[in-house]
Amino acid sequence: MPLSTGLIAVVALAYMAIMFAIAFYGDRRRTPLPPRVRAWVYSLSLAVYCTSWTFFGAVGQAAEQLWSFLPIYLGPILLLLGAPWVLQKMVMISKQENITSIADFIAARYGKSQSLAVVVALICLVGVLPYIALQLKGIVLGVNLLIGAGADAMGTRAQDTALIVSLVLALFTIVFGTRNLDATEHHRGMVLAIAFESLVKLFAFLAVGAFVTYGLYDGFDDLFDQAMLAPRLEAYWKETINWPSMVVQTGVAMMAIICLPRQFHVTVVENIDPQDLRLAKWVFPAYLALAALFVVPIALAGQMMLPSHVLPDSFVISLPLAQGHPALAMLAFIGGASAATGMVIVASVALSTMVSNDMLLPWLLRRNNAERPFEVFRQWMLSVRRVSIVVILLLAYVSYRLLGSTASLATIGQIAFAAVTQLAPAMLGALYWKQANRRGVFAGLATGTFLWFYTLVLPIAAHSLGWSLASFPGLAWLHSNPLNLPITPLTQGVVLSLAGNFTLFAWVSVLSRTRVSEHWQAGRFIGQEISARPNGRSMLAVQIDDLLQLAARFVGEERARQSFIRFAYRQGKGFNPNQNADSEWIAHTERLLAGVLGASSTRAVVKAAIEGREMQLEDVVRIADEASEVLQFNRALLQGAIENITQGISVVDQSLKLVAWNRRYLELFNYPDGLISVGRPIADIIRYNAERGLCGPGEAEVHVARRLHWMRQGRAHTSERLFPNGRVIELIGNPMPGGGFVMSFTDITAFREAEQALTEANEGLERRVGERTQELSQLNVALTEAKGNAELANQSKTRFLAAVSHDLMQPLNAARLFSAALSHQNEGLGSEAQQLVRHLDSSLRSAEDLISDLLDISRLENGKINPDRKAFALNELFDILGAEFKALAQEQGLKFRVRGSQLRIDSDIKLLRRILQNFLTNAFRYAKGPVLLGVRRRAGELCLEVWDRGPGIAEDKQQVIFEEFKRLDSHQTRAEKGLGLGLAIADGLCRVLGHTLRVRSWPGRGSVFSVTVPLARTQIPPANATVESNGKLLSG
Repeated sequence: MPLSTGLIAVVALAYMAIMFAIAFYGDRRRTPLPPRVRAWVYSLSLAVYCTSWTFFGAVGQAAEQLWSFLPIYLGPILLLLGAPWVLQKMVMISKQENITSIADFIAARYGKSQSLAVVVALICLVGVLPYIALQLKGIVLGVNLLIGAGADAMGTRAQDTALIVSLVLALFTIVFGTRNLDATEHHRGMVLAIAFESLVKLFAFLAVGAFVTYGLYDGFDDLFDQAMLAPRLEAYWKETINWPSMVVQTGVAMMAIICLPRQFHVTVVENIDPQDLRLAKWVFPAYLALAALFVVPIALAGQMMLPSHVLPDSFVISLPLAQGHPALAMLAFIGGASAATGMVIVASVALSTMVSNDMLLPWLLRRNNAERPFEVFRQWMLSVRRVSIVVILLLAYVSYRLLGSTASLATIGQIAFAAVTQLAPAMLGALYWKQANRRGVFAGLATGTFLWFYTLVLPIAAHSLGWSLASFPGLAWLHSNPLNLPITPLTQGVVLSLAGNFTLFAWVSVLSRTRVSEHWQAGRFIGQEISARPNGRSMLAVQIDDLLQLAARFVGEERARQSFIRFAYRQGKGFNPNQNADSEWIAHTERLLAGVLGASSTRAVVKAAIEGREMQLEDVVRIADEASEVLQFNRALLQGAIENITQGISVVDQSLKLVAWNRRYLELFNYPDGLISVGRPIADIIRYNAERGLCGPGEAEVHVARRLHWMRQGRAHTSERLFPNGRVIELIGNPMPGGGFVMSFTDITAFREAEQALTEANEGLERRVGERTQELSQLNVALTEAKGNAELANQSKTRFLAAVSHDLMQPLNAARLFSAALSHQNEGLGSEAQQLVRHLDSSLRSAEDLISDLLDISRLENGKINPDRKAFALNELFDILGAEFKALAQEQGLKFRVRGSQLRIDSDIKLLRRILQNFLTNAFRYAKGPVLLGVRRRAGELCLEVWDRGPGIAEDKQQVIFEEFKRLDSHQTRAEKGLGLGLAIADGLCRVLGHTLRVRSWPGRGSVFSVTVPLARTQIPPANATVESNGKLLSG
């Protein structure tokens, strides 16, 4: 059953509030987590790898081809268990070089190339945006399923949901992902929240899997046995494993675990102690194994139990909903949302760091703005990162809108994986091939990215836009599988792009010359000792104090000095700022600045200190200081800023003289020419306004004295003034830290008019509500009276039925006695008379049954049936029914089977017998083949079922048959008799007993009527028998 949008919103907001609380606790915690707890949190945070693709899309993959989902789990497991030293080396190098992102890692290895960092950042952005869009699609999918809108609904509601989710995630990421400027400082609160999300999504998926495997079926064996026999899955089992695709996708997943920006951020940047990887290499593979445990059972159950039009990606939520478990469906939605939000948050932090450090910061440096004081620079950089997060998530929302519902979650995820794995050659070369260089990386990335776009993205775009693949050279030929290999177009595109990338990377690296800076960095990355110091100490024409001043510009003077003192202490020497700096001091300065600027941008800043014989850094710093002072007091810059706001602005200095204003200020007050000028005492302007009545009633000099007093005291104030022309102006005055005063003037006339109109509208609405309330009260009185009359009429009808039934039963019983007496005088009657007696007895019995049904209906409506519930063995009831209907089966020539159970149930045996009698009577009335009375066991209850091979019941008629006096007259039956009360009585008795009645039917094939009863609390085991497995009693 669908859930309300309000309930979903409340649960989602409550979950996000819990996430905020956990992240807030992690950030505010004064002491670090204990090492063992920290290692577990780190290990669980690696599960950010498991996104909505693995939560929803893996089931969809398994539903299309049995084992096609395995590579996304198998790749990371093989890497963690078979080659954990790859991640260990990445972590050690990143700590040594103060790496902040995967773009920094690659750029730092290849000579700290700024242009290479930009290219890598762009590839990550292009590859991750559709991946974030996939997460939005997964969340919208869950919401649509819960509200009953359909899995592929793409209307305004879905778009609004995706936009709201994007904005909420942007807020969370900004609050807990950009608190510090240094990107190498750990986001403890965010990582703790991600670890908690990992537990939630695993618990949710296991809960759904356990429900499907052990709630809907009797374990794995029963589920697979029924799936093997299901006609709908006959073609499914015939499909073979596509081994080339499996191998390729497993390799892609292995590379993705080191190339995904979010995975690099959590694994490398957020790592506090490399020793934590010892636990993570076991915990993370175990997590993936558990996450994959129930993928196949859910996929099989969804195909067997859900209609064919239901999207496989939605099975995780659709199955609980279809079985009447909305709470479990909500838990599944929260799990899927956790998988999506964790990925989006970490990916946004990683991408915003790359965008700010590798794209925008170099532009800042070229404009000479980097020499601003530390606080100004810090606020500017944090603002850039926060805006980047919002822009990234809005771009992801646009990608979601463009993708629509044409591609599955798995398809989008695999294409995004293929994009980021284009970084794999550069990453592996950075770690293990000393001859690899920047030109080779550029050539490989250009080739691989082009082939990725041409073979993977372009066909999907062409299909969406209705273009023919023949319009693109070679593309149709590639998709025709010219080599007749058992590979999919997706696998073919991945192999081609990575092969081209690896080939060009290796070829150009071998043929081109490697720069000296690349050789130096290669030694630091590939050396036997990762933490080994570079050989030799080349003395440079730069003093330690020069580097200290440079670092202080970006990280603050106190932090820079403390870092330099600690570094000198580690070297075993005292701190002497007047010494010449060697290569170790240069490297330390770069590591310190890299946490703020990124490795490639740091290189550009420090370059002035290590190039040129005569160039002295103090000259550069002094010039930059002078330029910074000029910029801070440049009136043109201030004027340009305040001219672009809608409020009027005026600024006075410490001497209370006007120094700045904007055009809007002049428009609001309509000053004459010559009055407003730089240096004009503000007292003159206040006096001029007071004389025009713009300051309110009173003497002009009183207004001047009061306002000058406020400014001299440095008091902020707010007021409103009604100008003679009817405009309402809000005045806000605020003192400036260095002296002076800023006044802002806002025209709020429209706001006040709207406020007045709203007040009048509210008053009118209150009057209308009162009138409507009175009308509604009158209608309620009339409705109550009509309801009473209807109830009286219904009671009269019920009493009439009861009286008539009772009175009619007496003559019918007498007639039955006479008929029985005649039937015993067979010898004295002729054959025709004997046949007439039998027909008479049958007609009297049918009349008696009809009147008995009418009597039961009246008793049900009067509520006079009081069940006598007690525990009894099910076989007692089944034996009675078997004996009762065996003769009828023989008479009609039908096969009748009973499959009972020794279990005890809690019910009223008489009323339950009447229910099953009605089921069996209907079955024999319409059946054309065998009739089966059987039982299935479920959690804490038994489902008693009657199967027949009758004509079946159309889906739109399955509720009509439970209404009184309703019969499906289109069916050809053996005996057209009855008033259509049997199933109505059975439904009423089930409600009295508190049992659940269900009907399943397949037109032309038969029907199943079932009633679910609870097991008795105490069970008495049979003396010499073993209860059969309930899952096998009705396995057909």
